[in-house]
Amino acid sequence: MARVKGLMQITGNMKGVSMYTRRGSQEVIIRTKGGPSKYTIKTKESCKALRKNGMEWSGCTKTASTIRRSVEPLLRVADYNVTSALNALCKRIQQLDTEHEQGRRSVLIGRNHDMLANFDFNRTNPFDRVIRVLPQWTIDRENVSATITIPAFDPAQHLLAPNKLPLMRWMVVLGVATDMMMNENYDVYDYGHDLLLGYRREVCSEWNHVKRPLPEQTLTVDIPSVTPLLTADDTLVLSIGVEFGNIGVDGVGEAVKYAGCAKILGCV
Repeated sequence: MARVKGLMQITGNMKGVSMYTRRGSQEVIIRTKGGPSKYTIKTKESCKALRKNGMEWSGCTKTASTIRRSVEPLLRVADYNVTSALNALCKRIQQLDTEHEQGRRSVLIGRNHDMLANFDFNRTNPFDRVIRVLPQWTIDRENVSATITIPAFDPAQHLLAPNKLPLMRWMVVLGVATDMMMNENYDVYDYGHDLLLGYRREVCSEWNHVKRPLPEQTLTVDIPSVTPLLTADDTLVLSIGVEFGNIGVDGVGEAVKYAGCAKILGCV
């Protein structure tokens, strides 16, 4: 894989070569097209392992999509392609399934939810580097609610601000993700439970000046409407973030996109 540096910035396709950029880098990445044809992959015995890997990868990407949807509001502060990292995480979870043969392994995030804890949405400025206090949290699965307590916060000691924006606020999101299993009737990966896909709720604190100390704060978030529908295949995902902003024309805080950081606290 080649990279273009300098003044010439070209993107697109040209005679079997793809050129593109990605957020977080100013380089143009160049890839050549190639590999076996779709017909070869579908029909040749030599590609059997490739077909199995492809089938399992589809299960990983579908699971990652459910996790992404459960944390969607916090993606506005992410500084890299979170989807690809979630895909890789789901692959590691899938490899823990010893009950099914390769090509049909499930992605059981409910059984392995500890692997999602501390998943960070930022690489340049990770949450734990920017925020130097440890939030305490609980998730009440029975009532589909969560509580996060942020200790007394002194920016001089507990904040390593990655920018010079004057305002900050906390963000908390509780969402629902689901397991992924092979549907034996149709030979495709299917959701363990699809009624709650995309259900989430975000709660934000008031805007505060980045240099103003804050007393202990408690934020509560709940989704009571989904309580009767929650099943064993669903996982509650609790995330926290901080975003920075400017003072808007009306005197109210105004968030700056990608200015902040976030991570998954835990799941049940």
